[in-house]
Amino acid sequence: MPPSPEILREMAFAEGFDLVAFGPADPGPDAERFLHWLDEGLAGELHYLHRNRDLIARPENWIASPRSTIALAQDYGGPAVELKEGGRVARYARGRDYHRSLGNGVRRLRSQLEREGVPRGSIAVGTDSAPFLERALAARAGIGFLAKSAGVISPTLGPYLLLAELITPLELPFDSAAPGSCGTCTRCIDACPTDAIIAPHRVDARRCLSYTTIELRGSIPEELREPQGDWLFGCDVCLEVCPFTNRGRAAASDAARPADLQTHPALETFSLVGILELDDADWNSRWTGTAIRRATRNGLRRNAAVVLGNRRDPTALEALGRTLEDPNPVVREHSAWAIGRIDPSSPALDRALTREENPLVRAALAAALERR
Repeated sequence: MPPSPEILREMAFAEGFDLVAFGPADPGPDAERFLHWLDEGLAGELHYLHRNRDLIARPENWIASPRSTIALAQDYGGPAVELKEGGRVARYARGRDYHRSLGNGVRRLRSQLEREGVPRGSIAVGTDSAPFLERALAARAGIGFLAKSAGVISPTLGPYLLLAELITPLELPFDSAAPGSCGTCTRCIDACPTDAIIAPHRVDARRCLSYTTIELRGSIPEELREPQGDWLFGCDVCLEVCPFTNRGRAAASDAARPADLQTHPALETFSLVGILELDDADWNSRWTGTAIRRATRNGLRRNAAVVLGNRRDPTALEALGRTLEDPNPVVREHSAWAIGRIDPSSPALDRALTREENPLVRAALAAALERR
C-alpha cells in the first residue's frame, strides 16, 4: 500500500527538499513549445535535447502508465559567489553538485515507495539529468509559476530553485497552481547581459552565459565575451534582478545553509589566474564533487581568460602569456583575446604569432595586435 499524500510530503521534507507538490505526469502545452524551440535551433549544441525530444515531450515514452508527478524543489539562494581576487560563479554551483545531492534524495524516495509496494521500474526520477521538462512539470504541480526568464518562481521562496521530480503510476491529488505571475515586470529581459531572453518565456541558449560558459565546448562568440563580464561559470543576473529574490534563503549566511549548499573549498582557494593555470592533477583532486566540472577543465580556463580580459588586470599578463603556449587551442585563442584587452603592446603576442599554426588562434592574435 503506497504511503498517503501526507506521508509522501513528510518523506520528501525529511530528504531536505523545501517544496513538495503533486501534479500531472505530462508537461502539457509546454511540450509543443519545447519542440518548436528545438526546431528553431535555439538549443545550440545541446544535442542531447534533440536525441531525447520524444521522451522529453511525452513521458509515456519513458515509463508505462505515468499518472502523476511528485515535484520537488530546494532553495539554493544566498550571497553572491565570488572568488577571492575577482570572478563570479552562479549560486547553484556554490556547493556540492546538485545532481548528486538532490539525486540521492530522489532515489531514496523512489526506494521507499518501492518498499511500500509501488512496482519496481514504474517510477522515473530526475534532477536535471533525465529527459523531462522539469520546469513545466514543477509549474503544473504548483511548485511555482513560469517566469519570463524561463525559470520557475516560488511565491514563497523566490527564483533560486533546484528542481527534481518522480514521475509515478500513482493516483495522487493534484495541488493547485501557485499564485502569482511576473505581471508586467520585464527586469530579467532588460538586465540580461547578452539579450538572451528574446521574448517572455523564450531564451536563445546560444546567447545565454549559462550555456556559453558551461555547455559550449569551443570558442565563445567574440560578441559575447565582453558582456560576460566577471562571470566565470554560469550567470545569476536574471535571478538577482527579480522582485521575488529576497525570499527564502536569499539572506542566509554560508554557515546557516545545509551542508551540501555550503561553499566548495576550491571556490575559496583558487583565483582566476590559478584557474587559468589549473592542471589535471588539481582539477581531478581539488574540484571533485562540484557542478563546475560540467564546464570541463579547459572550458573553465577559457572562461577565466575572458574574465581576466574583461577585468583589464595587468598582473595577469604573465600567466596569460604562458597560456599562449598551452596545448589547447581554445585556451590559447581566449588568452590572446584577453591580452589584447589588457595590453596589446605585449611582446608575448608577437612571439606567439611567429609560431602559431592554428587559424583561429592566429586570427585572435592578429586581432589583439590590431588594438595597438
